[in-house]
Amino acid sequence: FYMKDMQRKKKRDSRIDRDKSFDERTPLSELNVGDIVGGKVISLTRFGVYIDIGTECDGLWHISQIAKTDFIEHPRQVFSPGDEVTARISRFSPEQKKLQLTMLPVEDEEEKDPDDISDEDAIPLEEIAVDDELWGEIKRVTAYGGYVELGAEVDGWLHFMDHPEFGSVAGAPPSDYMNVGDRVRVWAADVDLNRKRLKLTAKRPPGLPGPRREMVRR
Repeated sequence: FYMKDMQRKKKRDSRIDRDKSFDERTPLSELNVGDIVGGKVISLTRFGVYIDIGTECDGLWHISQIAKTDFIEHPRQVFSPGDEVTARISRFSPEQKKLQLTMLPVEDEEEKDPDDISDEDAIPLEEIAVDDELWGEIKRVTAYGGYVELGAEVDGWLHFMDHPEFGSVAGAPPSDYMNVGDRVRVWAADVDLNRKRLKLTAKRPPGLPGPRREMVRR
């Protein structure tokens, strides 16, 4: 229990408040590849940094895109939550609600279609830790919950009791408040590497600052 408490304290200390609510943000469709943007570091994970640039979803600054020559073992070597940063838009997909950022020179980037954010860019499951904050889109709804596409190698499972609107209407089935296309802010609740499963919750883990729940209707 001590180690788990310490991990939660680290997560709590690594979170920062946002300047805008998610209903005041710029659609990804208004961006251009190559644009230089300013933003704020929201959270750090082993695979990269999530940057709030005022758009409808955070930009992922993958660890491989942080430095040209230096080896970066963890983004905390370079960034801290709340840092004001400048980055370049590398790729984005309004349909998939994905945004990728970089600080590498254009000539050092691999030749890729800027509109193609494919599975080869998927976040490995082993790089996701319990309590990591993620944004995803509900792709399928069942009688017990929904599958959420997060940009990871597997979709996450969100049980209906862990959805932000569970309990708002007594006895309502998941299909009444879980809709395909909804954007939802979630946290990793359990990562099973052996079975390649990711369990999510949309209820903020205890001890982390901010509102208990947040989602965006399509």
